[in-house]
Amino acid sequence: MKDAKKPMKKFTRWLVSKSIKDHQNVNDLKVRARYGNLEGWTSIVINLLLFAVKITIGLSIKSVALIADAIHTLADSVTSVVIIIGFKIAKKPSDKEHPFGHGRTESVATLIVSVLLFIAGFELLEESIRGILRPQESTASLNVILIITGTIVIKELMARFSYRLGDMIDSQALKADALHHRTDVFATGLVVVALIATHFGFRRVDGIMGALVSLIIFYSAYAIAREAVNPLLGEAPSDETIMEIDRLAKTFDGVLGVHDIIYHKYGRTIIISLHIEVSDKGSAFDLHALSETVEEAIGQKIGGVVIAHIDPINMDHPQYYAIEREIKEIVSKDQRVDSFHDLRIIGGALDKCSAVFDIVLEKDVDEQDRYDIVRSIRERVAEKFPGTKTAIRVDPSFVYSVKDQKALSGKGGRT
Repeated sequence: MKDAKKPMKKFTRWLVSKSIKDHQNVNDLKVRARYGNLEGWTSIVINLLLFAVKITIGLSIKSVALIADAIHTLADSVTSVVIIIGFKIAKKPSDKEHPFGHGRTESVATLIVSVLLFIAGFELLEESIRGILRPQESTASLNVILIITGTIVIKELMARFSYRLGDMIDSQALKADALHHRTDVFATGLVVVALIATHFGFRRVDGIMGALVSLIIFYSAYAIAREAVNPLLGEAPSDETIMEIDRLAKTFDGVLGVHDIIYHKYGRTIIISLHIEVSDKGSAFDLHALSETVEEAIGQKIGGVVIAHIDPINMDHPQYYAIEREIKEIVSKDQRVDSFHDLRIIGGALDKCSAVFDIVLEKDVDEQDRYDIVRSIRERVAEKFPGTKTAIRVDPSFVYSVKDQKALSGKGGRT
């Protein structure tokens, strides 16, 4: 299978290099639109030709399954039109009403594809049920079966072509269209089974295969919708992305810790913010320069707009390390708490000061547990350090902190 995919991969790259100007600049919205046009128009032409072949043969031999498959193939053309329009809108620059640009139009186009598939699936299922209840005479010659089998090969090549293009520019819309082509491969395979069965007199098999084709369309619509909805709602970044941001920031001298990482992706626009803990002894000028250095490093490696917020930490307070050890022990014993960070001791007196810090909770902790956790930590700290007040902030679920990888995958304490 891997060897079979290599020729298509080489062909796709060759075609892209010949037909798409500046094809390597895949983050440019205009270049991405050219990829979308290439995939979309190729799909439209091929699908219209296959639709003409399938519908002509299906009507001539009165095959419900083949007619259903022909309509499925025609739907592929419609979805390709939607994708072309989606990429065309997505390449528009930002404006007053849309300051982040129109990049999410790719996901909107993908969602429209899914809706159209659901509608087609319901209509085909209805027609297939009629074919099961009232089967019609259907005859298919060996030549017809071979022709329809040949369309499977064409659609499989089209699926691989679309997926390669989608992989080259990391486009869920193109990958969704590839999945659509792939479901047509399975659907047509069922049609071939139906044609062979009806050739031997099993007429109801045609309607049954048509119903199975509609179920394949439903699954395809669901899978495509799932891929489209996540970017629109704001999907969580990968663990690797968060750890890479943390690693890049910590490579610079003066960065004592990293927390409150926010990664937001709006189409191709990426916005990253993070807090870096630094010594309060540094000058404002030096700390500002450090934050800009961190921003530039992350922006060059990951891309997007990066904002690094400075959190000065005063470790000179006589109670600092004792309070830190106590909080670390409390956190390590509560499975609901991932980590804590940004500890600041306000007030110089030993018997009258405030411990201010943030905690990171497990993602499934409810409001009552949040209240109980904060109250418990306050009581423990007050018991150990009378006169010390606590101000505890619970990080929202959309911010991330890597503390010995615990915020992502385990338990641990402040590093």
